[in-house]
Amino acid sequence: MKTAIVLNCGALVSRKINADKIICCDGGYNCCPVEPDVILGDFDSITLSEETSADIVRHDPHKNASDGELAVYYAHEKLNSDSIVFYGVLGGRYDHTLCNFAVMKLASDLGMNAKAEEDGLDIYYVKGLKEIPTQKGETVSILPFGGNAVVTCSDNLEYPLKDLMLTGSDSRGLSNVSLGGKVAVDAKFGGVLVFRYLK
Repeated sequence: MKTAIVLNCGALVSRKINADKIICCDGGYNCCPVEPDVILGDFDSITLSEETSADIVRHDPHKNASDGELAVYYAHEKLNSDSIVFYGVLGGRYDHTLCNFAVMKLASDLGMNAKAEEDGLDIYYVKGLKEIPTQKGETVSILPFGGNAVVTCSDNLEYPLKDLMLTGSDSRGLSNVSLGGKVAVDAKFGGVLVFRYLK
């Protein structure tokens, strides 16, 4: 089951949403170009249509988790999702962006594939081996998230990262270049965010 989670980025999502189920997080409903299956949150930043057919999942405003985090747990526990694609990770407040990356990591920690689709950019949270389709000349950055990471394989990149420790205080994985085809990234230890800038 592939589930889309639409976050409140403050602007209409430009990428085509392709998933079995769509969850909108609160104000993400106003950013979603299609009717979702579920609208979830404390409803503090939403203009809700009375005609919506979506399931409504309300949470107390004094909760201890973001709407995005609650949506990940809902997708995992209620929808039995094995893959989540996020929309609206970027474009809002900077602290929200960092929190959204953490929510992507959470999805991966729960055993689901985690990807974000933004305007001109795909973002993956990777633990273990992941093959990412690319075109020659695309910029690909591989950055640790949630602690240090060891990358043991980075096939089809101009600057190899084989058996390299990436830390939160260096920029070694920034602005690599695809040689074309699938880029294989293997995070043997820890996890990385892979940013693919689309041609």
